Amino acid sequence: MKYDKLFEPGKVGSLTLKNRFVMGAMGVGFAELGGTPTDRTVAYYAERAKGGYGLIITEVSRVQEDEFCTPFEPSFADDKHIPAWKKVTDAVHQYGACIFPQLHQPGRQYTQAILGHQVSAPSPIACPVFDETPHELTTEEVWNNIHLFGDAAVRAKKAGFDGVEIHAGHGYLVQQFLSQFTNKRFDEFGGSLENRARFACEICKDIKKKCGNDFPVIIKLSSEEKVPGGMTISDTKIFAKYFEDAGYDAIEATICNYASLDWMSAPEDVPMGFNAYNAEQIKQGVSIPVFAIDRINTPEIAEDILETGKADFVSISRQSLAEPNFPNLVKEGRISEINPCINCLQSCMGYMTDPKHLQACCLVNPRVGHEAEYKWDKAQKVKNVLIAGSGSAGLYAAYVAARRGHKVTVYEASGNLGGQFRLAAFPPAKQLLTGPLRFWIQEGKKLGVEYVLNTPVTKELVSEKKPDVVILATGSKQIKPRIEGIDGENVFMANDVLEGKVKVGRNVLIAGAGLVGLETSDFLRERGGRTSTLIDMIPAVNYGVLGVGTHLKARLDSNNTKYILNAKIKKFTSDGAVYKKNGSEGTASGFDSIIIAMGSRSYNPLEEEVKGLAAETYVIGDADEAGQANHATEAAAAVAFKL
Repeated sequence: MKYDKLFEPGKVGSLTLKNRFVMGAMGVGFAELGGTPTDRTVAYYAERAKGGYGLIITEVSRVQEDEFCTPFEPSFADDKHIPAWKKVTDAVHQYGACIFPQLHQPGRQYTQAILGHQVSAPSPIACPVFDETPHELTTEEVWNNIHLFGDAAVRAKKAGFDGVEIHAGHGYLVQQFLSQFTNKRFDEFGGSLENRARFACEICKDIKKKCGNDFPVIIKLSSEEKVPGGMTISDTKIFAKYFEDAGYDAIEATICNYASLDWMSAPEDVPMGFNAYNAEQIKQGVSIPVFAIDRINTPEIAEDILETGKADFVSISRQSLAEPNFPNLVKEGRISEINPCINCLQSCMGYMTDPKHLQACCLVNPRVGHEAEYKWDKAQKVKNVLIAGSGSAGLYAAYVAARRGHKVTVYEASGNLGGQFRLAAFPPAKQLLTGPLRFWIQEGKKLGVEYVLNTPVTKELVSEKKPDVVILATGSKQIKPRIEGIDGENVFMANDVLEGKVKVGRNVLIAGAGLVGLETSDFLRERGGRTSTLIDMIPAVNYGVLGVGTHLKARLDSNNTKYILNAKIKKFTSDGAVYKKNGSEGTASGFDSIIIAMGSRSYNPLEEEVKGLAAETYVIGDADEAGQANHATEAAAAVAFKL
C-alpha cells in the first residue's frame, strides 16, 4: 500500500509542515511541580521529532499558574519558564519538525483540594466527576482570562514555538463556554451559538493582535460531548465557521468532556478512526485545515482518512507513545517494524489519573519518560544472557538486550511463547495484545535471539550454559486455594477456560471478581451468550482503567451479569457454592459450571537455586511481584537497558 497523502507537505496558516503527521497532545507530566519543563520533557519531544512528525503539539499547558488539571502540568503563565521551553523547541527544530504548545484552563474540571482555591466556570454548575460548585466568572473575569491566553501565546513565541493550539475540547474552560451543558449565562458570552463562541473567538483575536497574523493558531474542539444536552456535531459545525471568521488557522476535531471521559482515549472496542466522521462533517463547512484524531493507530487508517477527504492532517496520539519513529518507519515501508499501541491505557491514561503516578509511560514502550537514560547504544561488553520465561517481561527484556548487542536465549517451559500475556488477548476487545508479542519476537529473531520451547530452566541448565546474566521472568501461577469441593468435576481454572482446554455450561459461577474473573465472564458472554455470577470477598468491583473498564462494565451489564460481594466461599457444591456474608451463611446454586479466578501469585522457583551461577541475576515481572503487564515491561526495561 502506498502512503503518498501522508507525506505531502501541508500548510497551517503561513506555516508549511513537511508532512501530514501530527503528534497529538497528551498529558505526560514530565514538568516540575511549578510547571517548568525538564530534561525529560526535552528528550521526550525530541524523540518524536526525530521520528519524523511534521508537527508536535505539547501536552496541555496552563496559562495561569494556579489553574491546572494535573500537578505536573507545564506552564506558560510566567516568563521564567521561557528558557526551559526554548530547550524543547530547539531540540524539536533540529529534526525539521514544528511545535505548538496546547494552551488551556481547566475551569470546573479539577478540585479545590489541589488548586488551593475554588474552581471557576462560566456558570455555577459542578463537574460530575469532582462535584464542586464553581465560582461563576464575572464578565470582567472572562475578558481577563482571554488576555491570559494571549499573554501565554506571546511567551510561546518568545520560546521559539511555531504557533499555538487552544484546547476547547474534553470539557475544559473554553469548551465550557461553548456548551449549553455547562454555560447558562445570558451576557455576551452565553445563550446563542454566536455568544457561546465568543470566548474562543476573542482568544484567537487577542493572540493574533499580540503575536501577529502570521502566527498560526489551532483550536482543538470537541465535535460532540457524548452527554445528554451536550454539544453535537450540529453545534460544532456552526462553531467551526465562527472560528474560521475569528482567525483560527486550523481545527482539530476531538470528542467528549469529563462526564464522558471514556471516549477521550477510546479502548479497543471502539473502531479505529471512529471520530474521523466528525472531522469530515466540520471540514465540509470551512476552508481551513481540519485535523482528525482518536484511535488512528495504523498507517492504513491514517492514509485512508486523508485519501477520502475526511481531514487534512491526522493526529497520532497514543501510537506516538508506543512508536516514536512511526512516520519514518511508514516512509521507509517498514510497516511490520512499528511497535503497536494496544489501547490498553494502563500506563498513559491509567497513570495520569492515578494520584500515585501522574506521569505517563507505556506498556509496550517503557522508554516513555526515560528517553535520556534508556538509550539504544550498544553495550560496551557483549554478555551471554539467559532468560527464563517468555511472557511480556521476558520477551521485552530479550528484545532490548539483543538490540543492545547481547547474545540472548529465551527458555520457555511450555510449548507457546507469550506467557499469560498471550492468554490476556483472548477475551473480547483485547486482540491487539498479540501485536507487541509479534513485534518483540519478530524483532528478537532478527537480532539473533534464540527461543527454546518446552524447556524449563533448571540449575543444571544454567550450570551447563554458563551465562553471564540470568533473568528470571517465570511469571505467576493461578491461585487454587484449599476450599472444600474445589477439585470437583464441575470446577475449572479460568486460564483453561480462556485457552479452550475445557468447555463450561450455560450458567456459570465465577469465583473471583477481579479483572481475570470479569474478562472471563465477558469471554463467555461472547460465546453463545453464557451468563455469569461472580462471587468475591471484595466490597465493590473495579473494572479497570477508565475507558477499558467502563466499556467492559457496559458489556457485562448488557448480559445481566450478577455479583455476590462481601462473600467468603466456605465450600463448592455440585451446582454452586456455600458462602458467608455479613455473618450469615448463603447458598449460590443452579450453576452448570464453576470457574476459579481468584488471582495469581509469583512463581519464582529458581532464584535460590541459580544464585552464584552467573555474575548477574535478576528477577522481573510477575516472578518478582504479580501485577499488571505494564509493571512487568517497566521492570524488564530497568534491567535490560543497564546490562
